[in-house]
Amino acid sequence: MSDTWKSKETIRLVLSIVLLVIGIILLAAPQAAMVGIVILIGVVMLAYSVIAIFMNISKRSKGDDSSFVVPIVVLVVGILLLVFRDGVANVLLPVIIGIWAIVTGIMSLSDASALKHAGSPSWRVPTITGIAALVLGIIILIGIATTNVVGILLGVCLLIYGIISIVEWIVVATARKNI
Repeated sequence: MSDTWKSKETIRLVLSIVLLVIGIILLAAPQAAMVGIVILIGVVMLAYSVIAIFMNISKRSKGDDSSFVVPIVVLVVGILLLVFRDGVANVLLPVIIGIWAIVTGIMSLSDASALKHAGSPSWRVPTITGIAALVLGIIILIGIATTNVVGILLGVCLLIYGIISIVEWIVVATARKNI
């Protein structure tokens, strides 16, 4: 088993656990959680941009030709996220998560195909999780409504996806050991 695969799968497992926790939080307080996620992203972007601007100022004083374009764009986007957090929580965040679920579903189906071609009987689990992720991503993308509805829908989807993804990780990791 390659170190690259182990790293990729470890990151995938951690992200699955994080999504599971976010799903639980979204079910408990959907509107506040959606806005909270947007605020957190905005604050992280602001912190990054301020640090990057100061680093670039320092580099320029030493003769480096550092650009301020990216930090300033990130700063503006961070401010916009904080100012328009309710709109972003209602529209943009569900779209991003929906697209992410679709991409992840495609990746799971790719894993299933590789396992099936390798002769592993455990290809069915990533196939089911891949289809589930695709369906959930499509539901999220076309089911946009109020913040509460989206939050609850995202919470359910992330909860289910987190559980299924963790199970898939265990099955794929076990199957890879046997290949």
